[in-house]
Amino acid sequence: MAARHALLIAYALCLGALPACVQDDGQRFDPLDDMLNVSEDEEREIGLQFDQQLRKSVDIIEDPVVAAFIHDLGHEIVDTLEPQPFVYRFRVIRADSLNAFAVPGGYIYFHSETVLAAGSLDELAGVMGHEIAHVKAHHYARMRKQSQIPDILAGAVGLAAAVATGRPEPMMAAQGANVALKLRWSREFETEADRYGTIFMARAGWEPAAITRFFERIIALKRAQPHAIPPYLYSHPDVEQRIQTVKQQADDLKPVGEPNPRLEEDFAEAQARLAWLIDNDRDSVPPPRPPEDSSRVDKQLARVDALEKTGRLDEALLVLATAESKEPRDPRIPYRIGELLARQERWADAGLAYRRAVRLDPTRALVFYQLGVAHKAAGDRHSAVYAFEQAGRRAGPNSSLRKRADLQVEMLIFPVLVEKGFADPDASDQDSPAGKQLTEFAAGVQRMAWYGRLHPRYEAYPDRLSLRWIDPQGRVAGETAVKERGGYLTSVLALPEPSAAGDWKVEVLYEQDVIERHPIPVR
Repeated sequence: MAARHALLIAYALCLGALPACVQDDGQRFDPLDDMLNVSEDEEREIGLQFDQQLRKSVDIIEDPVVAAFIHDLGHEIVDTLEPQPFVYRFRVIRADSLNAFAVPGGYIYFHSETVLAAGSLDELAGVMGHEIAHVKAHHYARMRKQSQIPDILAGAVGLAAAVATGRPEPMMAAQGANVALKLRWSREFETEADRYGTIFMARAGWEPAAITRFFERIIALKRAQPHAIPPYLYSHPDVEQRIQTVKQQADDLKPVGEPNPRLEEDFAEAQARLAWLIDNDRDSVPPPRPPEDSSRVDKQLARVDALEKTGRLDEALLVLATAESKEPRDPRIPYRIGELLARQERWADAGLAYRRAVRLDPTRALVFYQLGVAHKAAGDRHSAVYAFEQAGRRAGPNSSLRKRADLQVEMLIFPVLVEKGFADPDASDQDSPAGKQLTEFAAGVQRMAWYGRLHPRYEAYPDRLSLRWIDPQGRVAGETAVKERGGYLTSVLALPEPSAAGDWKVEVLYEQDVIERHPIPVR
């Protein structure tokens, strides 16, 4: 199958690639100017399969601080590019070579030595921007369109093997005498990724010229240790030829925006922890020392439980804030703060609380799962996938939590619904599967309809969906099943009394997990 062959193509690398020029207008753009013959779904599937296969042959650093840092760095850039068709994932691989690569569907991999060798956050951000540009520009899909896969397939197999093992022999054997010919396809894309990656980097607020310092490290390493960087990587494309050009262009560039200042501190911590992990052959640092006497806050936690039962959530949060100031090393406290904030639908604040809990105890799968729920509800699908993946890796292989976390990841990568809307089911002129399309309902109506169309991946499971209708007071006004109608799903809420005016909300559930929330005004 084409997808299985394409699985082996990591249109990777790129540390030999330098940025060209940056536009300073802040406008969004899509580098594609022609139709592709590879769908975004196929790119997602290829990336997913590649990631699963790669994990079988490499060590992924799972330390929560290192993993969270590389995710946050990538997220900082991706945020400037939304909306995106892919959910981006960022990994650190244990490998002592200077390398980074991307595969279709939003998967970005950094070798650990690349993170350690970066002299500044700007340098690493430059590498990140370049890799994201490969995905954003659909280089794999365009390569397929140009019918170049047959010419590079053997080389791509070797490249995937070299990436996975850290050894150049598979690549060199696969490339043979045709190295120059088989790399030619990617030089155009590397140059394009330089240009767009620098735009992305500057848009996120980093200094574009900083990346040249990173590539000067490659040159220095090449001179000191000629065999440390395989020739096919070093010359893909030629570092020395392009570095002066980039420096000249950088004189006219100006960063746009402002990166998150917290990342500088996180960068230093991530490098220190990563160095410790490599030196000690570990994939995670032991959690911080627990409090000497965890019973010190038991009374406060009991009081919080009592306040929550009576709906006095703000008072409970004040009690928890006091407890956290007295005992900042007890992970139970930020976890309970996250739970209460989630009940108030303060999702961003809940996510921050759960992240504090994770740093104190990164072994609890449930905390990561709740962090994923908070990110998802806040509309941050990239961070939600990161958290659900972390939850799945910490849960038992056959546990229900593992299955739920894996399902959440799948539904965020491949959205369940590709179309949805609301309608008046009783209108005479119907222009949707459920009635006349509406963006809001008139106050007093007693029947409201929803419709949706399933992604092909889920077409066999319409019975797993249901809807929950929530009135302006936050009460569940009804739960309704869905019916199939002409390739669409429909669901109708029939109220015993006229509907109240205000902001209603509909939750779409897949096997009782909320997958989407849609506001619907009633005026």
